[in-house]
Amino acid sequence: MAQTPRQFYGFIGITTFTKLLMNITRRMIYPFAPEFARGLGVDLSAITSVIAMNQATAVLGPVGASFADKYGYKLLMLFALGLLTIGTFAAGFIPLYSVLVVCLFLAGLTKSIFDPSLQAFIGEFVPFEQRGKVIGITELAWAGSTLMGIPIAGIIIERFSWQTPFWIIGLLSLLCFGLILKFMPETPSKEKESKEPSSSFWSNWKTILKNRQVLGILSFSFFMSLANDNLFVIYGAWLEQSYSLSLAAIGFSTILIGVSEMLGEGVTAFFSDRIGLKRSIIIGVSLCAGAYFFLPTLDIGLPFVLTGLFLVFFFFEFTYVTAMSLTTELVPELRASTMSAFYAIGGLGRVAGAFAGGMIWSSSGLSGISIISGGCTLMALLCILVGFSRAYKN
Repeated sequence: MAQTPRQFYGFIGITTFTKLLMNITRRMIYPFAPEFARGLGVDLSAITSVIAMNQATAVLGPVGASFADKYGYKLLMLFALGLLTIGTFAAGFIPLYSVLVVCLFLAGLTKSIFDPSLQAFIGEFVPFEQRGKVIGITELAWAGSTLMGIPIAGIIIERFSWQTPFWIIGLLSLLCFGLILKFMPETPSKEKESKEPSSSFWSNWKTILKNRQVLGILSFSFFMSLANDNLFVIYGAWLEQSYSLSLAAIGFSTILIGVSEMLGEGVTAFFSDRIGLKRSIIIGVSLCAGAYFFLPTLDIGLPFVLTGLFLVFFFFEFTYVTAMSLTTELVPELRASTMSAFYAIGGLGRVAGAFAGGMIWSSSGLSGISIISGGCTLMALLCILVGFSRAYKN
């Protein structure tokens, strides 16, 4: 790793900013979908379908991550960043729907490769008792995209065009590529350690899926992600229909979610290692389930509703980021593959939640959303308890 703690945390800062760019690229289509549709001359449904495809790219992450375990994390992180640079430049300069589809597909694939590779790198060099802190710091990029990135993107789109943020992100991605190339230390290639040249992808998956703890954490990731997107895709409609909020006011609520996510990540960084990662997950997922179930009771006024949403996303982020830290240590020799599996299964959960949320909202309203999200979160808790029973002490 870097020669001094200061240099190491400088590198963590670079990668956190890189993750911020990736998250902005993926998330800004949500609030600005109508503007994208107008700019490209397509229906809004054409834009929203890209969102589901973006989430589904998580399934492809394990393919790239298996190469990271074999050839080194730096190579795969640079490859992923190269894809982001190409995609954002293309969308910035070529105003075609097909180009936007390719750009967002590459953005999703980039995150699916970059994140597990970075977390595997952290797992390689950071002691387990400090891992929650470091991964929690890098995950601040998720909340940062809502707190800073999307509002800034909105100003840029309003003053210039919907394409402008893409080429700005492209330039910054190119800069990050150079910084990572220069400052990231090489990790040992594991190609020579494999007795069979073809034992990368399927062999890695067969190995990690034999691990009871891995199965528990993957099932946890699926149910937690399903529960969260089941609510996330309808909360704007809920606020608009029940409280007649304007788009600007709904945007403010998104900033509130960003604050709750950042606080959740901060608590992970500073407290999860002290409490113990497994214990932190059990506490967090229990509180998150309670927050989901409590939402209909809070539907009596806007301040109460926003408080409920704040608690849901705070507990979710704290729990999920802590689970990432725990996952890095389950199969140390295949960290990137294990982390990419975590993201892939979580991505499938988000796709399922996004599709289910609209249907449940139409048929059962907030009560149905609350029951399904709370129930899935309890299933996530059960998966952790079963997967780690008598197996893990921290």
